[in-house]
Amino acid sequence: MSYYRGETIICSVVVTNSSGVDTDPNTSMTIAITDPNKNVVVAEVTMGTKDSTGHYHYDWASTTSNTKGNYTVLYKAVDGTRTSITNATIELE
Repeated sequence: MSYYRGETIICSVVVTNSSGVDTDPNTSMTIAITDPNKNVVVAEVTMGTKDSTGHYHYDWASTTSNTKGNYTVLYKAVDGTRTSITNATIELE
């Protein structure tokens, strides 16, 4: 998706188990964001809000000084010794 620099972007993810049922990871649910130059703009932090079982979101307040281009969002769910990672892309104009 495309957003304008300076907008607050809602980054959301749904965690499911192997049967496709929404579930919460027992250990942690984190997010990290890097800019088009691979600079970290959000270090790995706990997802901001749990909306319901398995549904999480994080509000990222981009700034007008953020670089234009594609940002990589890394969602990481840790459940004991199991780690699941999902990537997404945000475009800032």
